[in-house]
Amino acid sequence: MYLAAKKNPMVLQPPTAKAATAVKAVEKKVEQKVEKKSGVNGYKPLAEGETITFNLNGSPRIVPVREVGPGMSLATYIREVALLTGTKISCNEGGCGTCIVTVKKSENDAPRSLNSCLCPVLICDGWEVTTVEGLGNRHDGYHPIQSKLAEEGGTQCGYCSPGMVMQLYSWLQEHPNATKMEIDNILDGNICRCTGYRPILEAFKSFAADNSDFEIPDIEELKLCKKSGMPCSGTCAEKSSCGGGKSVGEFLWYSPTTITELASVLQGLDAGVKYKFISGNLATGVYKNDGPYDAFVNLNKCAELTTIDIVADDVTFGANVKITDAINAMETTDNEVWRGVAHHMRQIASYGVRNQGSLAGNLMMKHYHNDFPSDVFLSLETAGAQLEIMDHLGVMETVPLNTLPTMNMDRKLIVRIKITLQAMKDQKGNRKREISHLWMSRNSFMKTADVGEWVYRSFKIMPRSSNAHAYVNAGFLAFVDKPNSKLLNRPRIVFGGISSTFIHASATESFLEGRELTQDIFLEALGILAEELILDEEPGLASPVYRKQLALSLFYKFWLYMLGDKCTEDVRSGAYELDRGVTSGQQDFETDEAQWPISKPVEKYEAKIQTAGEAEFVNDIPSVKGELNAAFVLSTVANCDIVGVDTTEALAMSGVIAYVDASDIPGQNSWKFASIIAASVQPEPVFAAGRSEYAGQAIGLIVAETRDIAIAAAKLVKVTYDNFGPVVTDIEEAIKDPSYVFDASMGFPMQYGDVTTALQNAAVVVSGRFKMGAQYHFYMETHVCIAKPTDDGLELELPTQDMATVSDVVSKVLNVSSNSINIQVKRLGGAYGGKIELPTAVASAVSVAATKLRQPVRLWVNMEDTMCMFGKRTPYLFDYQIGFDASKKIVGVKSDMYCDGGWSPNGVDAFFAQFFGQSCYHIPNLKFGPFGVKTHTQATTATRAPGMVNGHAMLEYMLQHAAQEMAVDPLELRSNNLMFEGSPIMPVPEVLEEPNPIADMIEKVKQNGDYASRVQEIQTFNQNNKWKKRGMSLVPMRFGHTVKGFGIKYHCLISVFAGDGTISVTHSGIEMGQGLNTKVQQVIASELGVDINIIKIKNAMNVVSPNATVTGGSFGSELNCAAAIEACKILNGRLSEVKKKAGAAATWLEIVQAANMANVDLCARYMFTPDRQDAVNNYSIWGVVLTEVEVDILTGEKHIKRCDLIEDAGLSTSPLVDIGQIEGAFMMGAGLWTSEEIKFHPQTGELLTKNTWEYKPPAAKDIPQDFRVTLLKNSRNPRGVLGSKATGEPALLLAISVLFAIRSALDSSRTDNGLTPGWWRFDGPATVEKIHQHAGINPLNFTF
Repeated sequence: MYLAAKKNPMVLQPPTAKAATAVKAVEKKVEQKVEKKSGVNGYKPLAEGETITFNLNGSPRIVPVREVGPGMSLATYIREVALLTGTKISCNEGGCGTCIVTVKKSENDAPRSLNSCLCPVLICDGWEVTTVEGLGNRHDGYHPIQSKLAEEGGTQCGYCSPGMVMQLYSWLQEHPNATKMEIDNILDGNICRCTGYRPILEAFKSFAADNSDFEIPDIEELKLCKKSGMPCSGTCAEKSSCGGGKSVGEFLWYSPTTITELASVLQGLDAGVKYKFISGNLATGVYKNDGPYDAFVNLNKCAELTTIDIVADDVTFGANVKITDAINAMETTDNEVWRGVAHHMRQIASYGVRNQGSLAGNLMMKHYHNDFPSDVFLSLETAGAQLEIMDHLGVMETVPLNTLPTMNMDRKLIVRIKITLQAMKDQKGNRKREISHLWMSRNSFMKTADVGEWVYRSFKIMPRSSNAHAYVNAGFLAFVDKPNSKLLNRPRIVFGGISSTFIHASATESFLEGRELTQDIFLEALGILAEELILDEEPGLASPVYRKQLALSLFYKFWLYMLGDKCTEDVRSGAYELDRGVTSGQQDFETDEAQWPISKPVEKYEAKIQTAGEAEFVNDIPSVKGELNAAFVLSTVANCDIVGVDTTEALAMSGVIAYVDASDIPGQNSWKFASIIAASVQPEPVFAAGRSEYAGQAIGLIVAETRDIAIAAAKLVKVTYDNFGPVVTDIEEAIKDPSYVFDASMGFPMQYGDVTTALQNAAVVVSGRFKMGAQYHFYMETHVCIAKPTDDGLELELPTQDMATVSDVVSKVLNVSSNSINIQVKRLGGAYGGKIELPTAVASAVSVAATKLRQPVRLWVNMEDTMCMFGKRTPYLFDYQIGFDASKKIVGVKSDMYCDGGWSPNGVDAFFAQFFGQSCYHIPNLKFGPFGVKTHTQATTATRAPGMVNGHAMLEYMLQHAAQEMAVDPLELRSNNLMFEGSPIMPVPEVLEEPNPIADMIEKVKQNGDYASRVQEIQTFNQNNKWKKRGMSLVPMRFGHTVKGFGIKYHCLISVFAGDGTISVTHSGIEMGQGLNTKVQQVIASELGVDINIIKIKNAMNVVSPNATVTGGSFGSELNCAAAIEACKILNGRLSEVKKKAGAAATWLEIVQAANMANVDLCARYMFTPDRQDAVNNYSIWGVVLTEVEVDILTGEKHIKRCDLIEDAGLSTSPLVDIGQIEGAFMMGAGLWTSEEIKFHPQTGELLTKNTWEYKPPAAKDIPQDFRVTLLKNSRNPRGVLGSKATGEPALLLAISVLFAIRSALDSSRTDNGLTPGWWRFDGPATVEKIHQHAGINPLNFTF
């Protein structure tokens, strides 16, 4: 976005006669503010009846300006007007990549990716826009990118897949000879929670010029419907428009084509008009509450603002030059400074953002929000940029860039950005400093100065590898006499992320002018810099201590860079970033061809329709006549009373229909239900009435004609609070108050043996505390529900893992019978446990609204509200003791397990965590004390491997601690204590009834992972590098998979159509990316002996599966397969006589047609429950992982170099699916242990990490550079279905190896920095900040 003035600007169209007359009605509102003049000063905005035109998938789209307005994004237009729903909207802030499309803005422009959720449709005039539908489909054939991504297992839930496809398609359109390394980097703005990215990257790199000769079909080769923009095979209709829309309100929209016209616009806007310049509109992704505006000035038609001129040491950019174009222009030069600026700009956000965002737009974000850590500002200010600024009278002035943040920009516009390096050589202060050099020189100062060279270095330290704002960013520029190690001018030292006012380290710059690059000078300068770094302290930022130390460390890195090879070898690597090569992977698994399609690595059932954007999700369902939209009104303060809710202003807003709250609920005001792992069940209100337990609690709903109106009106509701209580958001703080702690054993404490005596008699007892944080599920499809009143009740469309509970709870909320609630679920756009309980809250709220208004209502909860309203993974704290005998065998373990349930005890899963607290070790005496803890935060909820990851991590952390205390290799200690057949396991008094394969698996992973040589390589590397360190960790796992005793039941209904023999299936499992449908399809094909392609899986429906168990806990796939097997047995039994009569040569079609003629029922249903089946039982899943990391000690950054993982999956029913599940689970765990940090406001309790701007799951370059996954061979499971084992959750537990590998690297650093070897507490997540703060850095060790 391009802003300029404390009222933001807009854009113009060339004046027309029509515009001159039609605009009068719009101008009424601001007639006192906008002076109308003749000639240039009479330049008019777009008016009533005006249109813009662009091509969408080759089809002309005529857009009436007044029907869409400045607020409609291109993504919204594509989805809601063009009805092309392959383009998704998830975060709606340019942070996830689901909305990526390809755009070509002019005839000579390169096609590029763009985040369509931020792009106003009104700036698309003249563009060519291509969506995923424009590439291929199931009717006319798929594009090779779509096909390849599907074939490689690169899609799971499929919600992110269209954006992934379009990102690669865009790149290849502009870079047809792209390399593997280039393609490896293009997903910097595309988030995938499911796959772990590896298969996506592998599929995409097959299109690299240095990999294959893939030809990408040109878009023109596909036949496109002129009306819909969809590929078609018939005759295309004529071009269409929005048609029939309503005016969206009064606004002025300008699109000037020259700077002269721009000046006219500025002159015509009075100071009272709130205006906005629009280039890319990207600021709305970060600063959502700026505005509203009266006028908009589109800068994209003004070619004068897009010029680029680079001549030697001079650079001039037009203000509206896109960041990508600036990068491309600079990085191909041989100028150190320009290349450095380009390198830094490449770290800005993502390709989609850089392609659309302009230089001046980013700078104006810094102007309006001084605390914005603008990388454009930092890199250009480091280079000494100047701005040419035009005021509303057309007068130009040139100012230093560093004056922009505080400059009055009212009715002013940045026109050009200029950098002249020579000017920085000519500083007078420099000549004074060099007088001694001049005394001995025959030449002028400028001639001698030319012996120097520019040294430019910048840094951006962020929470993950890409698409994140900086903790601190820094830029350094100096003119250096390298042979003599001397600064020849006053260096430029610029920092961001320090405070809203800090730009230059001026005192340090002055001190260093003309100085030699010595150790003493550096230390003196470091002290000066430390004194002038005065940091802001905000709860959402990294700590001031870290940011200050980071800034000092970056200054040291620059000094190392200036000295280069003059530094000793052990510190040289400190000058450079972590070096990450091209991502690679290997997958190894067993398959039995005799059982195919069982165990065959087939493409996932929905894969191609997902990659083509054809897979329909709930929010893709078209609106029906009379459908309304709703938005939640949320509380903003925790632990207080709600004493007033004023909806007057909201209800007065045009288009608002109603406000719905607790008084409108005809039944119970609670959406909570009993859970098998909860300590207790406490009502959780649909709408809070009189009490706000946490910030983000739902108070009511605004219902309006459109979603945008509902969201805007919800913000106008005024809530009054009183009786404020203390706000506690941290578990470690909460347990200090006994009133916040309660027993969570559910009456069954887990203990056996005599722990007290065992610990008293132990040779060694190690005790400590360990803490791990929460985690947001980050399902790409946020919560949504469509409630439609029908003649027999209410029809609900929603993404839920648990239909039965939704229908049960909603019926109680509405006080109607359960059979009045009709639910069907097609697929989920990710879930990870977050759509077990939480959709019930959304369904309950919208059902109340629909029932009250007797109209269909759609409630689509945006990402911020989803994160603020709903619970996440449970944080834990463990106080533990572990004892060993003289032979280092465990004799006893004791742990108090504190689980943070938020404001309600419902989500406390400490009881369940106990089951995983042994990991894979023999523990003869054990006692766990499970406790729940109350905090004033969202009530926590199940998240992939709930409690499981916590219990496993606790025991592995104990062993890591004990190994260090006893000076033993952690792997040796683990191997010495593995459980064996007969060892006690949970629940008491169970014992292990099979051999433990972990020892063999450890040997396999050591062999496959070249363990011994890599250990030596790491030791050598760490000895030779002071500021880069590597660490490695090998962690095993036993995952006790329990299917009996919980009343689990799944249904499968198989219908065979006699006309052609095709088969339709509906089961009670919910497909959410885990490949459940694929496995069911494979099983039925195998059991019935038919081709897999004649089987279709239909929606899950509560009328077919009224009491089905939630799909979760990793047992949905295998147990629905079991139900399918039994249903097939019923069918085969009915067909047996027909088959005998038909003979062995009869085809499937002949058999079913004969059966139908014989009145045989070709529809079979079965409910499978493991509680009644001896063949399916509880079993163990085993795994080991070897993980290696490299850490930049000076910054805290890290990357995972390699991961070798072996998991026991039995004989996988579908190996590609299971490999994907394992990789995805591991990477979700890696996020838990590194970048995913939850923060709350300490006073209000508001969630601060509530969007993609602040919350950072792993990106594509955060996965292991070398990712190798093996499914253990010859391990068929006699207790499972078809010899298989579950794969959805176990690998997540293994990701703690990342934490331990980081710790190992830090141990080396701490030793180097003089700290005493030994144990030190290292909690999760190991963020970049925490890694740095535990590295033991001492600035006295900043040597050269």
